[in-house]
Amino acid sequence: MARDNSPKERQQKQLERKQVRRASYDRILIVSEGSKTEPNYFREIRAAFRLHTANVEVRPSELGTAPIQVVQYAQALFEDGDRHKNIQRRAFEKVYAVFDRDDHDSYHEALTLAASLDGKLRNDAKQPVAFQAIASVPSFEL
Repeated sequence: MARDNSPKERQQKQLERKQVRRASYDRILIVSEGSKTEPNYFREIRAAFRLHTANVEVRPSELGTAPIQVVQYAQALFEDGDRHKNIQRRAFEKVYAVFDRDDHDSYHEALTLAASLDGKLRNDAKQPVAFQAIASVPSFEL
């Protein structure tokens, strides 16, 4: 009969796969109004903090630069994904729509739409998704 503390038992425990000790990172989608400045800033921040590119996706809005269009594009990109950009549908835990206050007519409408989507959408793991509008006042460059 083998003892509980035999060398063979100790070696078996050392060879077992260790449990994961830290939680996985949230997958984040950032959709911006601008096509150059904002994506470049976010890519630099991602590089400075050494965040893996699989966890943070930065895309400019393809529907237009009005705040409501940025929020709508973020919603569409989250829900439908984009095969050509290698973005899977519902593959994020957090979605951010970034736009300037400026003199846009749809500013308040965009804030309302983003607030209504927060926690209502579900990702591929059936978890609620944080959906937030980030408005820079007066502009992102400042």
